[in-house]
Amino acid sequence: MKKQHILVVEDHKPLLLGIQDVLETEGYTASIATDGVVALEAMEQASPDLIIADIMMPLLDGYTLYKRVRARPEWADIPIIFLTSKAEHEDVRRGRALGVDAYITKPFDPDELLTTVSTLLQRAHTTT
Repeated sequence: MKKQHILVVEDHKPLLLGIQDVLETEGYTASIATDGVVALEAMEQASPDLIIADIMMPLLDGYTLYKRVRARPEWADIPIIFLTSKAEHEDVRRGRALGVDAYITKPFDPDELLTTVSTLLQRAHTTT
């Protein structure tokens, strides 16, 4: 069985590499991007099974990345998790109103992230 591919989009390099390590230790294939522009370029080469994205990033923020991914029919069903320090009620509400599949605030619990990833991947697999 092919490993599930997760794209992690985060501009803070140590955190980016830490998330990648957590995912790969759990058996996922994790590719990384430091902003939304790089993420979209990477997706042109290999479409991920799930995206974990920060909101506050240079060049292209998480909200805009989300909208661009959803605008493409071939990517519209990819689950997206916002993993962000934007923890105010209004921030969470905006993310959920946008339609993000999950919203996790930093600092985060790696077990919570892995549970959310697993649940969303299972849900996506059963609906396709």
